[in-house]
Amino acid sequence: MIFGIGIDVLEARRMHASYARFGNHLLDRLLLPQERRQFELTRRPERFLAMRFAAKEAIVKAMGTGFAHGVWIRDVGVVQNAWGKPEVIYSARGERLRRRLGVGEGHVTLTDEAGLIVAVAVLLRRAGKVTGGKGRPGKLLAGKLSAGKLSAGKLSAGKVRAVRARAAARSPSKRGSRR
Repeated sequence: MIFGIGIDVLEARRMHASYARFGNHLLDRLLLPQERRQFELTRRPERFLAMRFAAKEAIVKAMGTGFAHGVWIRDVGVVQNAWGKPEVIYSARGERLRRRLGVGEGHVTLTDEAGLIVAVAVLLRRAGKVTGGKGRPGKLLAGKLSAGKLSAGKLSAGKVRAVRARAAARSPSKRGSRR
């Protein structure tokens, strides 16, 4: 079952300008160690960085958190496997957040055309029975969106949906004005 879908579009020239301005400092702030090793082997560094940034944005959108609520840019990442397929990875901290939210495996696809980078991420729900404290079935160990922080809490799936709906209602809609 799908947990979430995220998409991001980025103008490649924006990453070119950022890399020219910040250099290694940008690499240290943006890339996980596994990503950094692959970066050292690339022939097109600006494209690599733009694709990784777009992928990270798409992943956290699929998580439903964005880069807020306790999720940092170095909590998620993407590396290529031996066949070149991009695979979603997490830092130790990101892995704990992923498990807390009930996110299972993740998939991401990346493409670039006419100066644009597009990333689409699909995260699946974690397989098996998800339980909250004391092993009670039907409880989802999830993050509470309160005071702008992600904290451990025990919420039913219905309450998680209600918390997310309230958070969405508080943020400005991208489809139009609030009613």
